[in-house]
Amino acid sequence: MICLGLNEDLYDSGVTLCDGPKVVFASNEERYTRRKNEGGFPRQSLEALFAYTKINPSDIDAIYIAGHMTPPFPVRLFPALHGWLFDAKREKQETLSKRLIDLAVFLTPVSHTSENSFARGVVKPLLAPVARWHLPAPLKRQPIRFVEHHHAHAAGAWFASGFEETLAVTADGMGDGLSLTVSRCCTGRGIERLWSAASRDSFGLFFEALAAAFGFMPCRDEGKITGLAGGGDPSAVAEPSPFVLEAGQLRYRGPQGREAVAWIKGQLLARYSREDLSAWAQRLLEDHLVEVTRWWLRETGLRRVTVAGGVFANVKLNQRLHEIDGVEQVFVFPNMGDGGLGLGAICAEQGFSPEPVRDVFWGESYDEAAIEEALRQAHVPYARHDDIDAETARLLADGHIVARFQGRMEWGPRALGNRSILVRTTDRAVVDRLNTLLRRSDFMPFAPAVLAEDASEYVLRPDAARHAAEFMTVCFDCTERMKREHPAVVHLDGTARAQLVRAESNPSFHRILRLFKERSGTGVVLNTSFNIHEEPIVRTPKEGIAAFVNARLDYLAIGPFLASNPR
Repeated sequence: MICLGLNEDLYDSGVTLCDGPKVVFASNEERYTRRKNEGGFPRQSLEALFAYTKINPSDIDAIYIAGHMTPPFPVRLFPALHGWLFDAKREKQETLSKRLIDLAVFLTPVSHTSENSFARGVVKPLLAPVARWHLPAPLKRQPIRFVEHHHAHAAGAWFASGFEETLAVTADGMGDGLSLTVSRCCTGRGIERLWSAASRDSFGLFFEALAAAFGFMPCRDEGKITGLAGGGDPSAVAEPSPFVLEAGQLRYRGPQGREAVAWIKGQLLARYSREDLSAWAQRLLEDHLVEVTRWWLRETGLRRVTVAGGVFANVKLNQRLHEIDGVEQVFVFPNMGDGGLGLGAICAEQGFSPEPVRDVFWGESYDEAAIEEALRQAHVPYARHDDIDAETARLLADGHIVARFQGRMEWGPRALGNRSILVRTTDRAVVDRLNTLLRRSDFMPFAPAVLAEDASEYVLRPDAARHAAEFMTVCFDCTERMKREHPAVVHLDGTARAQLVRAESNPSFHRILRLFKERSGTGVVLNTSFNIHEEPIVRTPKEGIAAFVNARLDYLAIGPFLASNPR
């Protein structure tokens, strides 16, 4: 079957196309609107899917859409509401819009309905007719199935992990009335939910409130809290935890929404630094999620863990999970947030057998003619090279910053070599230079790309998370060699979010690292996403060239061409 998966959530909507269990195309709406974490109906990414794959919409056998009550039914019915919500959520001032959102989210049952609630029973039969209004004409007659939010998270992670049996943990802000679930996944038996926590007891919402109180963008910048935590001391915060685990249930007892933001601003920030508060919140998250996971591992006897949901964008949390005694392997779904729900919905309904995902290069690629035309129009100096990988390795060894635009675009939040900015890691001064050029926060760490075969030389205990690390989704403690030789990618706490690069998954990027090692003695480079800070990763040659010029980077390796900055 040719299946189309859609996620039209409030944040990070997107599309996935599968031919049987093979992913043919996957992308998210933000790459087309150029607004980070864009939500709503994924109109532009759906158009791009058909344009790139050349598949006729009438050839789609089934459509699977994630979420029953997320997004809320009124937003599905009146799509213009999404744009208003998206903009209102990002307003930094206190506004009437924010008060209305708080009222809807926390004081009405819209976001907190249970699976068997009256409201959900009324809404579910209406979902497919409303969805057909927004679909292109050839798709309006196709079968449509809706998949519960956290079930889709768990199904996608299980499928991509390749584990025959696993404990699947999902955690996010909220989805279909829940914020945290634990399930047993077993080939031949499917997915059995074992435990859950309600949306009001959400670590995701707590981190959103922290982000807003710190002056960051909620639903986008929660990763900055993890970055700040590396420079803080959790024991410096003498506050009772707002989260408690009692009788096997997770409960949040603090203020919520705007009241939570006011509490953090007015009381906590008056007494503690952002760094210490971040470390305190990070410790609470890690301790509770590890406790829940460890308990269910004991109960089920399982040894492998798969995770999905926006909370698991937190790479330090993922490190704590793969370091649990007795855990053999941990896998983090590469597009762990709501952006991955389209594939998860397909997996949930099709019941694919788990198979280790090799790569997630599922977006568009561009041919040589299109790339050269974009270079000509931008009036940047460029030349064609017979071996662009060798030239890239040479420039990196010489200390230059090289942006790389090659092959199909990565799916998910991490740049994995095809839309990346690369540079040597031996001098910490490059961190300040990159932060200035890309307009990044100076406390956010950069990540290293490492030859997978050399992993044990640079990070400790990599085996339990080797597959996850191919997608830059976990942290590791660093070896003394890594700390000594590559200070630009070692965080304050001695960890690194290493990407392990295998020849089988990205042969050209692996070859660059190997050639770089021959010149420099090490197969480690700094790899950060190819974009100006606060923008999505670049998608087209035109966007890549514009970002390269605006950031004043040294070189751009794009297709077989090498461009130098005309500054």
